[in-house]
Amino acid sequence: MHLRPLCIAIISLGFAWPAALHADDAAPDPPEMGFVEAEGGWGFQIGELPYLPDHEATHYKHPLVTGWSAGITAGYFVGSDLAVTASWEYREASTRKGSIDGVIDRVQGNIHYHTFSIGARIYRPTGPGWLRAEFAAGLALPFRTEEEFDYDPALARLGVAGSGSRTIHYNLGYGAQAQFGYELPVYDLPFGHLYAALSLEMRAFQSNNRGRETELDNFITDLAAVPPAATTTTFETQNGGAQPEQYAVSDITWRLAVGMRF
Repeated sequence: MHLRPLCIAIISLGFAWPAALHADDAAPDPPEMGFVEAEGGWGFQIGELPYLPDHEATHYKHPLVTGWSAGITAGYFVGSDLAVTASWEYREASTRKGSIDGVIDRVQGNIHYHTFSIGARIYRPTGPGWLRAEFAAGLALPFRTEEEFDYDPALARLGVAGSGSRTIHYNLGYGAQAQFGYELPVYDLPFGHLYAALSLEMRAFQSNNRGRETELDNFITDLAAVPPAATTTTFETQNGGAQPEQYAVSDITWRLAVGMRF
């Protein structure tokens, strides 16, 4: 008579034990709180770009400015499909080379700049990963543009030899950026989830050189002058002085990121 309660207890334990073993597996994962990612990119500058001379002073070609970027983005989820973001990026780009036969062997421009931005990123589960779109506004730290010249040896008899440059410094700029891409999970770790993402990013920042210096180093200001003369000087653009200029930094970049959700 005492075996019946014992058998019932054993049978009940037999049914309960597998459920207990899988209790942790059935528990939902804790909600993701944030992410951090490192990125690299390559793309085109499409801002206000002067054309380059193409072998002759009256022939020109598109500068075709390309360059690379690197940066870090961090975010905090405020919903399952929405996160606020903050990012820093460094970018540089250079034009292709131009020339004027008998005058300039090489002319090339380049730009280097840093940006900080704050925005929002939305997600939509699609396939094994997520489609994502991000919109942000931010600042471009003070930056500079450079034009570099290598003069043809034929100019040496006119007193112009070697290389020359013009460097224009610009103020703090402001602007916005947007990106659209796809994020794919890669590997689960005890403390987070690794992922990779490929995005197309578009950016535009506006600045000016009011009150900033322009540096000329062995620079020919007028190629049509006879004979041409090179100048080395530094001057400041301001009211009553040299005319300030606006400058727009705009680019389209393919962006590859590796990050971790946690």
